[in-house]
Amino acid sequence: MKEGKGFGFLHYGILVSVVLGTIFGYNLFYGDRQLFLPGKTTHGHHQVEMQCSACHVESFESSEPMQQACMNCHGESLDKARDTHPKKKFTDPRNADLLANLDATKCATCHVEHSPEITGEFGVTMPEDFCFYCHQEIGQERESHQDYSFDSCSDAGCHNYHDNRALYEKFLAKHLDEPNLLDNAELRIPNAVDLWLKKNRDKPALQQQDSSSDAVPGATQGIVEDWAQSVHATAQVNCANCHDSNNWVTREGTNVNHNISIDSCVSCHERQVRSFRQGLHGMRLAVGMPPMRVKDARLPMLEDAQHRSLTCATCHDPHKPDLRQAATEACLGCHSDEHSLNYRNSAHARSWELEISGEAAAGTGVSCASCHMPRTKKGKAVFVEHNQSLTLEPNSKMLRPVCLNCHGLEFASAALADRDLINSNFSYSISSSHPSFALVRKRLLEKKARKQKRQQEKN
Repeated sequence: MKEGKGFGFLHYGILVSVVLGTIFGYNLFYGDRQLFLPGKTTHGHHQVEMQCSACHVESFESSEPMQQACMNCHGESLDKARDTHPKKKFTDPRNADLLANLDATKCATCHVEHSPEITGEFGVTMPEDFCFYCHQEIGQERESHQDYSFDSCSDAGCHNYHDNRALYEKFLAKHLDEPNLLDNAELRIPNAVDLWLKKNRDKPALQQQDSSSDAVPGATQGIVEDWAQSVHATAQVNCANCHDSNNWVTREGTNVNHNISIDSCVSCHERQVRSFRQGLHGMRLAVGMPPMRVKDARLPMLEDAQHRSLTCATCHDPHKPDLRQAATEACLGCHSDEHSLNYRNSAHARSWELEISGEAAAGTGVSCASCHMPRTKKGKAVFVEHNQSLTLEPNSKMLRPVCLNCHGLEFASAALADRDLINSNFSYSISSSHPSFALVRKRLLEKKARKQKRQQEKN
């Protein structure tokens, strides 16, 4: 009997092992791999969490491969930010003692993925006391910091570990007493397409009769008419240039979807596609995964947008491209968070309506893209930055590239420090100034007093 029972337990053990092996094997090779995650990923990385090799490029034995993986995605952003804590600062022998408690040469020292217990409201993982390791004497060094808690350094309007350019005392002093709204408040006008057309003005625009729509099964007369009136026809981009059969999306094995892949766009819009892949909207494409799906987002999204996948054509109708529609309606066609829903009733929206109606000058209106996809200049060309992650969070990243185009620094700093004001899409006035400027004014008065005292002693 005992022997029989033992044999039965063995069978049960084998059966349980087979069942578990099947479940884990299916989840690994055909499922979503959630069973293999050591913990929840941040909202910045969850779109690529199933592509483990995006971060874990080699073995787990060394931190260098993972560090390189971080830089592969974030290195260019750090270069643009002019990192105030670069690696070279900590490889300097004079700072060697600082590394004993916190190895600041590695991204993963502070940004530990799969750790929701230390993930902040902006989706950034970091220990609350990481500033304290190097700056524990700041309370004694600066009287103004005596009453601040050790975990308040990264509050909006205070310090940004990777980029403090907008918060240096010299910069703050330069922008003291600026008005809330600048006299010359306006944004750069994107002109890259206009410059290209000017350079190629000797090439005649394509007409309806020039269409190569015969190469695209299912093309309608309406689509051809829209195309003939578009900038694509003006730039001599024909149907077959985009609808190359190599770029069609195959679904369910045999069904061909003539919605083009992003590979068609990159041939003409390389800069925009590269930056798109660096942001949250396009990061899945950068690691060889299918496009991001709206239904997978962790932010609130509209119910009727859940089926969409994010490619260039999601925001830009290639047959009838309208940059104004892409700047607002495309965003509000998916996002339903409090900040987005409040846009239509904001002062920014009213300024945008005046611009597109022709009642206000170009560049004076503020769309969703005006702030979250700011314009960058290279030579004479002004491009739209398609990496929208650069100006999402933390708030202080928006000061220089976005807010200061129209607003005074003190007003903008105070606005970004007010979470309720951000959620309301800046629908009410700020009643108080930002404390950083009070500190700067106090220090400037102290410097002036010391200078006067030295002058008196000299006389």
